[in-house]
Amino acid sequence: MNDKYVENEYDTFTSELGFTRVSEDVGSSPSFQNADYVNKTQEIIVELKILQKEFFENGGVINSLNAIVIKPLDINTKGPGQYKFTLPNLNREGKHDDFEEPLRRILKKANRQLKETKKYYFDDKSSLGILLLSQVGFSQLGPDVTALVVQKIINQEFSSIDGVIICTPYSRSKNSITLRTDPICVSVTNEIDPWKKKKCLEIADKWVEFFEKGGHYLKK
Repeated sequence: MNDKYVENEYDTFTSELGFTRVSEDVGSSPSFQNADYVNKTQEIIVELKILQKEFFENGGVINSLNAIVIKPLDINTKGPGQYKFTLPNLNREGKHDDFEEPLRRILKKANRQLKETKKYYFDDKSSLGILLLSQVGFSQLGPDVTALVVQKIINQEFSSIDGVIICTPYSRSKNSITLRTDPICVSVTNEIDPWKKKKCLEIADKWVEFFEKGGHYLKK
């Protein structure tokens, strides 16, 4: 799916919450790496990243969770059937994992964008930096599983990311083994701060409302 359609949906969503595009203030070629949205009243910066790649097209491994991901080929409505699993190549850490490192690179870039945009607008540590991680072309894992890997990473790195909201904008995914419907949206924070956690959860809840009322720019 074209990233522009996805961005337009989040433009609509964030504007309902009082955010504006950072580019409206800094232009298209600023001297720093900017995030996407700002709420100047509440001092919140939001960066949007879109997961288009299907990391587990043939199944795979999430080493940090000691978990494997299998791809259903031919299953019945109760779950049993034929599944596919392919061991991925070794990553630079010598582990069979093709998800955590690409995800870390996404978080690393978002961290810099949030850090530099916080400094541009507020020049202090009281502002809130949130990453909106939208799973569009990536359906093998639900937002709740992605959140586990994200939580592990931001607990150790990337202090400018105060919270991450992982969501699916066009349809609810389903666990291929349990056949349970995955959550629409999950939020995680990297520190115990009641205000930051509260604001992150509020935005996540607003996303669920936005999804359920059908306020999308484009339906898949």
